[in-house]
Amino acid sequence: MKIAVCAVQVPFVKGGAEYHFDNLYTELLKRDYDVEYIKIPFKWYPPEEIVNHALIWRLLDLSESNGMKIDGVIAQKFPSYLVRHPNKVVWLLHQHRPAYDLAHTEMDDLLPYRRLGEIVRQKIYKMDNVALSEAKKIYTNSENVARRLWKYNKITGEPLYHPPPLMGQYRCESYSDYIFYPSRVDAIKRQDLAIKCLQHCNSHIRLKIAGTGPHLDYIRSLAKECGVDDRVDFLGFVSEKELLDLYANAAAVVYVPIDEDMGYVTLEAFLSKKPVITCTDSGGPLEFVENSVNGFIAAPSPESIAEKVQQLFENGLCEKMGQNGYRKVSSMNLSWDNVIKKLLEPMQ
Repeated sequence: MKIAVCAVQVPFVKGGAEYHFDNLYTELLKRDYDVEYIKIPFKWYPPEEIVNHALIWRLLDLSESNGMKIDGVIAQKFPSYLVRHPNKVVWLLHQHRPAYDLAHTEMDDLLPYRRLGEIVRQKIYKMDNVALSEAKKIYTNSENVARRLWKYNKITGEPLYHPPPLMGQYRCESYSDYIFYPSRVDAIKRQDLAIKCLQHCNSHIRLKIAGTGPHLDYIRSLAKECGVDDRVDFLGFVSEKELLDLYANAAAVVYVPIDEDMGYVTLEAFLSKKPVITCTDSGGPLEFVENSVNGFIAAPSPESIAEKVQQLFENGLCEKMGQNGYRKVSSMNLSWDNVIKKLLEPMQ
């Protein structure tokens, strides 16, 4: 089969979505499929650029290339799934969230444009309903994304979980004096809650934040403002080896984003035998974290998160809950063989 993997790429930005489809492409190649990776840059501001970039995907002819038939396409997030093909499968990471669950919140980047923003929002609804309805099958990367798709578009998606990027390399070495938060540093990831929680924790507990992003300067200044900057390590971008080491020696992982699609962090923590503290409104992590079993589900406040951190440290629960998390993730069928079989079945 000749398969085109269609992906969105924001230039100079690489996160979970990019690793997700990079790994799919690599795994298809390993299995000797004739696969091509098609990436198109995406810019979402000003709002008319969203429509322009959607039209780029819509106008592509991927039925054949150089006189050879392309048997199928696998598309991911908006707007790549607008591509036309009679054998289109969508593995949905997320839609353009400011048009849906983030609409009319502080995370809504359409809102400042007022009437223009609302016009583009309506166009996104229409484009999604048409393009997603064309797919032979829609998989989602989590139950949370499937719920959103049904809530807003009344379209069914089937969750299809996959291994995190470094599957087989995660390990546990110790439970040191720090909690770990690896993620893009952005408002939606809420590293500020983890920093503020230190004000309510014992002074020996440290926080290590790995990642870069637009809110890095803000959270650095916040740590100083809260008087905890001597207990927070801002690690910036870390290598794969450093990431594995940080997981291996953390006491616990804090992961408290707003309504995350899925997020590798929870699975990576459990594979490293570390408990996870997340929040009641964090979305994807709630599919894996069982309160008081393999971690804690806290209210989205510094005080509530600090209370859970204290419980882990004071009661010596890190190892026990970490082991429970490891058993949880080990019982899931996280294999690329399963993923690829599922994705290609509708194309046969």
